[in-house]
Amino acid sequence: MVNKTLDYNKISLFNLTVQAKEKFGNNSGTASLLISIQDYDTLNPYFSQSVYNGKISENQLGPLPILPEKILAKDGDTGINEKVVYSIKLVKPTAYSNTFLINADTGVLEVKTAVDREECPYLLVGIQATQQDNIFKTADAVVLVTIEDVNDNHPVLSQSSYNVSILENFPNGMEVLQVTAIDKDEGGFQGTFILTPADSPFQLSQAGILTVRNSTLLDRERIPSIHLQVTVKDHLPPYYEVHSTINILLLDENDNSPTFRGTSYKQDIFINMTAGMSILQVAADDPDDGINGEISFILAGGNEDGYFELDTSTGQISLKRVIPLGVNQLKNFVLWITAVDGGTIPRSSSVPVQIFAVGDSRPQFIQKTYNVSVEEELISPVEVARVEYESLNPHIPVRFQVLTESATFDIDVNGIISTKSKLDYESQNNYVLNISLSDGNATDYATVFIKVTDVNDNSPVFGITSTTITILENKPAGTTITSVSATDVDEGFNGLVVYTLKGGEGKIDIDTSGLILLEKELDREKQGFYNLTVIASDQGQPMLSTALNLTVIIDDVNDNPPVFSSSRYEVSVPEDKVLGRALLTVSATDLDAGANALVKYRIFSQQPPTSSPVFLVNLTTGQLSLSQQLDYETIKQFEVEVEASDGGQPSLSAKTLVVVHVLDVNDNPPEFNRAAYDIFVFENLQKGSPIYTFSVTDKDEAGFSQGHFIHNSTSFTVDVPGILSLRNDTELDRETTSGFTLQVWAVDAETNGLSSSALFHITVLDVNDNNPEFQMQPYSFAILEGNYMLGAPARVGHVTATDLDEGENAEITYYLSAEDGDNPYSIQQDGTIFVNGYVDRETKDKYELLLVASDNGVPQRQNFTYVSIQVLDVNDNPPQFTKAQYLANVRVATAKEGVPVLSVSATDPDVGNNSVISYSLMNHSDDFRINNHTGEIILSSNLDHITADTVVTLIVIATDHGVPQFTSNASVTLYLLVNDTSFGLTFDSSSYEFSIQEHEKSGTAVGSVKALTGSIAVQVVYSLKSHSDKFSVSDQGDIVALTRLDREEDDLYSIIVEAVDSVVPPNTAVALVTVRVNDINDNPPVFSTLIQTELSAPENADTLDLGIFSATDLDTGVNALISYSLQDDFAGMFHINSSTGKLMTKKPLDREMMDSYELKIIATDSGTPSQSASLVLNITVEDMNDNPPVFPQISYSVTVKENEPPHVILSAAATDEDIGYNAIIHYTIIGETSSFHVGELSGNITALQPLDYESRSQYTFILKAFNPGQPDLQDTANITVTVEDVNEEGPIFDKPSYYQILLDNSTAGTLVVDINARDESKGYDEGIFYNISGGNSEGLFSLSSTTGVLTLTGDLSKQTVPLYYSLMVTATDSGLPPLSTSVKVSVTIAPINISFPVFSEAVYQPAPLSEKTLPDTFVVQISVLYKLPVIYSIVSGDGKGYFIINSSTGIIRTRKNLKWEDFPVIFHVQATDSSNASIFNEVSVIVEVTDENDFPPVFPSSLLEERLEENLPATQIVQLKAQDSDTGSNGLLTYGILSGDRLKFRIDEATGILYSTTSFDYEEEPTEYQVVIYAEDGGIPEKKRGYCTVVIKIIDVNDWPPVFDPVTEFSVNENAPVGFIVGKITATDRDTGDNAFVLYSLTGGGGNIFEIDEIHGNIKIKNSPDYETMNKYNLTVNAVNDKSAPFHQATTHVTVLVIDVNDNAPVFAQNSYSASINMINPVGAHVITVSATDKDQGQNGLIEYHILPDQNFSPFFLIEDTSEGKIITTGNLSRSGEIHLTVMAKDKGSPSLNDTAMITLNVFDNRPFVPRFNETEISISVLENTGVDYFIYAFTVVETLGKPIDYTVVSGNEKGCSFTCLRPVWSGIGPQL
Repeated sequence: MVNKTLDYNKISLFNLTVQAKEKFGNNSGTASLLISIQDYDTLNPYFSQSVYNGKISENQLGPLPILPEKILAKDGDTGINEKVVYSIKLVKPTAYSNTFLINADTGVLEVKTAVDREECPYLLVGIQATQQDNIFKTADAVVLVTIEDVNDNHPVLSQSSYNVSILENFPNGMEVLQVTAIDKDEGGFQGTFILTPADSPFQLSQAGILTVRNSTLLDRERIPSIHLQVTVKDHLPPYYEVHSTINILLLDENDNSPTFRGTSYKQDIFINMTAGMSILQVAADDPDDGINGEISFILAGGNEDGYFELDTSTGQISLKRVIPLGVNQLKNFVLWITAVDGGTIPRSSSVPVQIFAVGDSRPQFIQKTYNVSVEEELISPVEVARVEYESLNPHIPVRFQVLTESATFDIDVNGIISTKSKLDYESQNNYVLNISLSDGNATDYATVFIKVTDVNDNSPVFGITSTTITILENKPAGTTITSVSATDVDEGFNGLVVYTLKGGEGKIDIDTSGLILLEKELDREKQGFYNLTVIASDQGQPMLSTALNLTVIIDDVNDNPPVFSSSRYEVSVPEDKVLGRALLTVSATDLDAGANALVKYRIFSQQPPTSSPVFLVNLTTGQLSLSQQLDYETIKQFEVEVEASDGGQPSLSAKTLVVVHVLDVNDNPPEFNRAAYDIFVFENLQKGSPIYTFSVTDKDEAGFSQGHFIHNSTSFTVDVPGILSLRNDTELDRETTSGFTLQVWAVDAETNGLSSSALFHITVLDVNDNNPEFQMQPYSFAILEGNYMLGAPARVGHVTATDLDEGENAEITYYLSAEDGDNPYSIQQDGTIFVNGYVDRETKDKYELLLVASDNGVPQRQNFTYVSIQVLDVNDNPPQFTKAQYLANVRVATAKEGVPVLSVSATDPDVGNNSVISYSLMNHSDDFRINNHTGEIILSSNLDHITADTVVTLIVIATDHGVPQFTSNASVTLYLLVNDTSFGLTFDSSSYEFSIQEHEKSGTAVGSVKALTGSIAVQVVYSLKSHSDKFSVSDQGDIVALTRLDREEDDLYSIIVEAVDSVVPPNTAVALVTVRVNDINDNPPVFSTLIQTELSAPENADTLDLGIFSATDLDTGVNALISYSLQDDFAGMFHINSSTGKLMTKKPLDREMMDSYELKIIATDSGTPSQSASLVLNITVEDMNDNPPVFPQISYSVTVKENEPPHVILSAAATDEDIGYNAIIHYTIIGETSSFHVGELSGNITALQPLDYESRSQYTFILKAFNPGQPDLQDTANITVTVEDVNEEGPIFDKPSYYQILLDNSTAGTLVVDINARDESKGYDEGIFYNISGGNSEGLFSLSSTTGVLTLTGDLSKQTVPLYYSLMVTATDSGLPPLSTSVKVSVTIAPINISFPVFSEAVYQPAPLSEKTLPDTFVVQISVLYKLPVIYSIVSGDGKGYFIINSSTGIIRTRKNLKWEDFPVIFHVQATDSSNASIFNEVSVIVEVTDENDFPPVFPSSLLEERLEENLPATQIVQLKAQDSDTGSNGLLTYGILSGDRLKFRIDEATGILYSTTSFDYEEEPTEYQVVIYAEDGGIPEKKRGYCTVVIKIIDVNDWPPVFDPVTEFSVNENAPVGFIVGKITATDRDTGDNAFVLYSLTGGGGNIFEIDEIHGNIKIKNSPDYETMNKYNLTVNAVNDKSAPFHQATTHVTVLVIDVNDNAPVFAQNSYSASINMINPVGAHVITVSATDKDQGQNGLIEYHILPDQNFSPFFLIEDTSEGKIITTGNLSRSGEIHLTVMAKDKGSPSLNDTAMITLNVFDNRPFVPRFNETEISISVLENTGVDYFIYAFTVVETLGKPIDYTVVSGNEKGCSFTCLRPVWSGIGPQL
C-alpha cells in the first residue's frame, strides 16, 4: 500500500525488492517490483524567469532582445509537459497596449509600433503562459522594457537670435552672454558650441558662455557692431546642428583722445602787427560719439608774457597786445594748445604752436675782410671760407653774391665760399674776392684774400724696373745681396728719398743708402725665394713713393740626406703570392733640389739570408717585389734593409727596414662538432638570452677565429665563437610556435671563405603563462528548493574553462565558494555543479558564488567568475493562520443573513500559486458560510431557529494552490447570544495590537478597546493598570498618548486595560494592549568622534585599505539602513563600500600630482526624507622615492675665457618632484674630474685651474644628479665647456727698436720711419692702433694711427750739433681686452753739413735680455749718418766678452751665455770713417739682463676635500703648500684666498694655513664651502699664480634633541589583539645620519598594556586592554638619539582611550528565583522582579529582559517593561503546582550577549470548582415513541476533586420534553442519565 503521497516530479520510477521469508524458517526469496508513477495534471506552468528585461532602440520595430534569457514557460508537470500558449496580459502605460505582439507558440515578443523614448522611456509588459489543454492553468511573468535612446532630436537653442550691447574695449575674459541648448534625447544636450567666425574678438566655451577673447578688436570707431553665428552640434551621429545669430552692439567709450589736424603749426608776425589780429587757428578731431567727441581748447603754456589769446571753442589764436622788437631781433614763442573732449573722464592731447615775431631787417657782415689759403689741384667744389653775418633769415630771406673772380669762386645761401674749378698754383697763386649781402632793401659788402699753396706731386723714380738675384743658401749673415737707387725731381722734403724693404721676413734688410744685406742665414728647404719690395718715399706731404719688386732666388746646397717616409715598413704576403708581383713601395724624399734630391734605392741586407735574393727593389721607384716563391712553413718572416742615396757630391744616404710577414693560405673548411643539434628551451626565455653553445673548428692556422655564421632564422642569432641566442626583439610563445629548425652555416672568412653547415632543432617547452579562461562570465543557473542531502546530488549546471597551455599547465581545477560561507553546492572537476545540501527559497532565494579555475602549473595561475543560482519555489509551506483560534459573539436578535461575523486570515511564505490561499469550512453549516478568497465568515440565515445561547465551533481550512497542496486548520468559536443578562463582561478581544509613530503630538489616538456586557443597559468604565504616565483611556475605550513617544527610548509598551461594568456587584475584565512605537527617520547617522580623521597613505600602492568608517543610526529598519558615498572620489581615486563604509584606493596615489586629499564621507540613511552626516578625512600622501632628479636641460654649453682663475662656471641645478629626504640631490662628474669639480649638493661646477685655449679648446663630460640610497634614481646632462681664446699677447713690432737720422733741412710731412706691428696671425698694421705715448712733448712728430707712419709736423731748424729725440710708440690691438706693446723710436736731427758720423741715438739701451738668451742672439743695431761708409767696433766696457759687433752693419749680437749677476753692462761702440781713422764718434750701449720667471707655483693637487665639525670655534683646517721651480724672488710664494666666503675663512700668507674664522651651524647654514686658494710668486716683471680649490664639508654633530610632532588622542577597542597598532608617534631630529637616529620607549602608566616600536614609533598592544579595568591611559613616550654623543632626549604625553566593546554578558543577581502565585489572576498581576547587571557601558551595558518561550507556561507571563525585569501575568494560569520559567537578560551591544535565570513558581489553585465535561459536543439519536425513563446517555466530567456533581438541563428543552439527570453513586465512570 502507499504510505504517502507520490510526486512524479520528484520520483517517477520506483524499483522495489520484495522479500518473501518463511515465518518459521530461514528460507526466503526476493523479487523485483518496478512501479512507474504516472504524472497527472496538478501543476501550473512556470516561466524560467519571473522578470525579464528587454531593450530596444526607440523608433525600432521587430523582435525585442530579452535578458537574461529568452522568454520560456514550461508545464510544471514534467511527465505531461503540456504545450503552453503565450499572450500579453497587460501593458503599462496602457496607451501602449497595441505596441507589442507576442508569438503564441515561441514567446518571442515583438515591437510592432515604434516607441519614442522621449515620451515613454520604460514600459511594463505582463505576459501569461496558459496551458493549452486547461486555460485555468496559467503562469505570469513581467517584461521590463527599456527604450534606448537614439539621437533623433535636434538640439534647440534658448533663443533664435541673441542681441546684446557692451562697451567697446570690454575686458578680456568677461562674460558677454550665455547660450544654452537643450536636447530631448537622453542626457540632454552634450554636444559642442561652435562660434563663427573663429577669428572674432569673442570666444565661446563649451558651457555656452560667450567671453571676450581679444578686447583690442572691440573698437566702436572701427566696427560699431559685430554679428556672430553660434552653432550647436550633437556629440553623436548624425551630429545634428542648429544655428543662431548673435548681434553685439558696441557702445561708445571715451577711448580716443582728440587729434590735431596737420603736422605742425607755425606762423610769422612782423613789425606791422596790431593788437587783436588773428594769427592762426588750430583744429582737432575726436572719433568718439556724443559728448565724448565734443572738443574744447585750452591755452596751456607758452603765454607767460600775455601776448596771445585763444578762442576755446574755435581754436582761433589772436594777438592780445603788440610785441616790442628791435633791429634784426627775432622772438620765438611756443604756445601749447590742449584739446579736451567732453567725456566723463576727459581725454586730451596737446600740440605746440610756434610763432615768430620778426623785427626790423638790416642784414650785415660781422667781419669785413678774410685771409684764407687753399691747396692746388683739389677737385671742386672745395670750401674756401665761411663768412659770418646777421639777418632775420629765413623769415626775411637774404642773398649773397660774388662780385669779383666769380668764374672761379661761388658763395651759397649760408655764406660758404667754394671753388668752381681746380686751382693751379703754377698758374695763379693769389685771388681777391669782393662779396655782397642783401635782403632786397639793405646791402652790405666784404673782401676775401685767397692764397693757393703748393703740393707734392712728383714721386721718386728707380733707375731699374725689376730684377732677379740668386744667392747660395749657405751664405753668412752680413753678405751684400745688391744695391738700389732712386731719385725725386722735387725740392726740399718733397725730394728727400728714404728706402724701406718689405718681404725680407727678418732675414733681408736695406740700409739708408739702398744697400740690401743678408741679416740671417738662409735655408732653401724652408723657403726657396723671397719677393722683396723696395719702397722709395719722399718726405713731402702727402708723401709719394715708388715700389721696386726684386726676386731673390736661393740656390740649393746638398745639406739634406734622403728621408724615408717610415723608419720601418711591414707587409704581409700570402705564401702563394705570384713571383714578380709588387709587395710594397718604400719611399724616401730629399729636401734638396736637382741632382741633390735624386734618390736611388738598393737592398742593403736580408735576414734570414738565403742563397739567392728573395726580394728585388726598383732602383728609382723603390718598389719591392718577389724574386723567389715564399713558403710559410719554412720561413714565416723576412727583414729586408733598404738603402736610399741622393745624387749630391758628396752623396748622402739613409736606411729603412722592411718586415715581410708570410701568410698562411686558407685551404680547410670549418667543422661543426655535430651534424645536428636537438635543443629544448622554455618559452619564457628572456629576450637576447643565450640558448646553446656549440663549437666549430678549422684546421687552418687562425682556426675559426676570423669566421662568422649565417643562418636562416629571424628569431635567433648565432654569434662567434658559437652561441645560439634569442634575438633582442623576439619573444617565444609556445602557443604560437612550438618549434623551430635552423640551418646554420659556418664561414671561416668574410670573403671567399670556406663553409659547412649544421641543423638546429629547437623545441619550445611550455611554461604556465596563460590563465584559465571561462566561456561565459558570469554563469546563471536555477534550482528548485529542497533537501538534497539525501540521495544523489542534483545537477545544477555546467561551466567550462580552457587553458592555452599544455600538460599540467592546462589541467584545470575548479573551486566554488561563497563569501558568506553558505554554500550547499559543489563542483566536479569536469565543471558540473551539483547541489548537495538543504536549499530553502524562503530563507535564501539566490546564491552568488565565486567560481575559481586554477591550473596545475608552477606558479599556479587562476581566473575567476561568478555563478548566480536562483532558487525556485516549491510548495513546501502550508498556510499559517494569524491566530490559532478565533472567537466571535453573534447576537441572535440582530443576526441577518449575509452579514459577516468575522474574518480569518492565513499567510503562506511560498510564492506564486504556492502562496495563493483558499478558505473553506471542514463541516457544512446551515447557518454560516465562508468567502473562499477573503476568509470572511458570513451568516447564511437569520438564526430564527436559535432560541437559546449557543456555541458554534467551525473548523476553517486554508488550502494553498501549490502542488502538492498544503492545508492548515483553525478553530472558530461563535457565541450565538439570545439572553443578554447573563453575558457578564468581556472584551471583544482578549488582546489588542496597535501602533503609533514616534514623536506624534500629545493626544494622538492609539486605538480603541471594547468590553462587551451583553446588554446595552450595562455601562463600562475603563482604566489603565500600567504605563498610565504615557497613555490614557477614555470611557469609550479610546486609548491616546499623553506625551510624545520616542522609539529610541522604548519601542514596545504592554498596557493592561481593565473594564469595570455597572452591575452590582460589578464584573471586571482585563485586556492586554500592545502598543508598538513605529520608527520615523528622526535620527541622522552619527560618526564616532573617536574615528581618526588624520590619515596618511603611501603613494604608488596599487590598492590601499584605509579602514572602515562606519556610522550608527538610532533608528531602525530602513531608517537605520546606512549607505556610504564620497562627495568627491577624485576621478575614481577612492572608493567606499556603500554598505560597510570600507574605504579603499582604486588607483595608486601620486604625491607629486596631489600631496593631500580632503575626503568627505557621507553617510545617508534610507529613510524618507533621508538624513545624512559627513566625516572629513585629511589624507596625507606619503612620499616615496619614485622620481629621479631631472635636469631642466639635457645638455649645457658654457664658454669660459682662458687663463681665468678658478671660479664657478655653471650652476646646473636639477629638480626632484619628491620631497624631504627623497628630494635630496647629490651631484658628481663622470669624466674630466681633474679639471672640474661639482659641489656635491649645490650642482655648481667649478674650474679647478685656469684653462688654456691653445692646449685644449673644448671639454665635454657628464654631470650626474642622483638620490642617495635606494632605489638608484638619477639623471645626467652633457656638459660642454668651450674655452674662449683671449687676447694674451700684444702686437709684435717687426723691429725691436727704430731709429732714423734726419737732416736739419727736413720739412713738415717728411717721413721719419714706417713702424710695422702685427697681432698673432694677422698681417702688418691689420687691426693695430698706433699712438705716440712719450717723448713728443714738442709736438714735432705725427703718427698715423692706422699705418704707423711717423712724419714731421713742421720744418726743422738749422742745427750745429746733432739733436736727439727718443720717442715711445705704442701699438694697441683690437682684441678683448685690447693689449698694447711699446717700442722705442730714436730720431736724430743732424746738421746738413755734418763732418763726423752721427749716431741714431745718443745712448743705446735695448730691451732687457733674458738670462737664458742663447749665443748669437741679436741685441741692437748701431747706425750712423755719414757721407762715407764707417767701421763699427766695441772699444770698451765689455770686459767679459759677452758681445760682438758687425763692423759694417753695426749689428750687436751675444757671443756667449749670459750671467744675471754680471749685468747691467755699459760698453762703448765707435764708428770710424773707413778712409780716415782720425774721424770717428762713440756712443754708449747699456744692456740689462733679467732673471726669467719661468715657472708658476704648483699645488700637489688642484682639489682638496676637508671636513670640519659644526660648532667648533675658529680653528686650523689644513695647511696648503705649493712648489715653484724658480729661484730667488721668482720662487718666493705668498698665499691668499681668491674666492669663497672670506668672512668665514682666512689664510696665513706665509705658511698657507687655512683657518676658519667663526663656528658653523650644520642645520642653518650651507654644509659645503668651496674656497679657491692661490699661491703667488714674486716674479719680475710678471707674478705667476697657482690655484687649489678646497672643498670644506661641514660635519654634523649631535647638537639637536628630537622634537615630537603634535599628538592627538588615540583610541583602541578593548580586547584588541596583541600587536595591534594603536597609533604612530613621530619625532624628528634636525641632525643627520646617526645623529638623527631616534629610538622610542614608553614610561609611565600602561607599560603592561602597551609597547612601542623603538625604531618606527608605532604604539602597539602588548596585552589586550580591558575597558572595565581601565578606560584611559596616559603614556609617556621618550625619544632619544643615542648613537653618538652627546645624547639628547625628548618626551611627550599620549592619551589612549579604551573603547568599550560588548565583551561582558549581563549577570543576574541570582542564578535562580522562586515565587508563589494563584492560578486565578487578573491580567497584569505582579509575579516577581528580576535584576541583572552588565559591566559594559553605553549600549553595551543597557539590559533588556525577555521570557524565553516554551510550549506550556510562557504564554501566561510577560515582562511589563523590558528594561526593568518586572514579570506580570497575562491572566489565569492553566494549572496549579510547580512550574518553571526561563528569563533572559540581553544587552544592546553588537553582537548582543545574554544571561538566563530559572524562575520556579508555586501555583496555588484558587479556582472555584467548575466541573468540565469530557466532551463539549454530544450527538445522540433517539427513536421517536421511546418510552419514559429510557436511558439515553451517560455524562462524565474531567475531575470531581472529591465533590458531589449535580447535573441539570439548563437549556434546549423549551418544548417541555421530560429529561431527568440523576446523581448516581460515584463509580469513577460518571453519572448515568
